[in-house]
Amino acid sequence: MSSVEPHVKSKLKTLIRTFLMPTFVGKAFVIYFGLHYSMYPGEGYGYGLVGSLAFTLISLVRFAWKYRNQEEF
Repeated sequence: MSSVEPHVKSKLKTLIRTFLMPTFVGKAFVIYFGLHYSMYPGEGYGYGLVGSLAFTLISLVRFAWKYRNQEEF
């Protein structure tokens, strides 16, 4: 069937989950605050938009830093 070892599958699953969850959460915040900022400028949604962009960027940098020494599977 599959020639992939079980520990490689678990590593890959962890890697994908670690990348996708903060990305999806960050994107959801960016969409929410971006839409509200465009509809209601000047009501404070800009701060949320900047914060959500910072969250997304920090999450991606943290992901890259965490797996910087990861060898190929």
